[in-house]
Amino acid sequence: MTRPPTTVWIAPSATSFSCLCEACLEHARTSGAVFADALMQASVRGVVPAEAEVSSRRCAAGHEIVLRRVARPPSLAHHDDRQLVLG
Repeated sequence: MTRPPTTVWIAPSATSFSCLCEACLEHARTSGAVFADALMQASVRGVVPAEAEVSSRRCAAGHEIVLRRVARPPSLAHHDDRQLVLG
């Protein structure tokens, strides 16, 4: 089963980004990796041209990261139990 790419929403004025690859985090979770090691492996950083509305990068493991420029990300269509809830 192919996992959909991680999507990262970036601000209209952003020229750089930093995120975590969800596929790498999931692999680390299921393989029992140490949390700090998982964060280091899943970390993706880079630059994005100011004029790019949509761009993509790959993490060190080759998973696709889609960067989408938007003032505010749309709400999710449905609840996902994997979402982090702060409250």
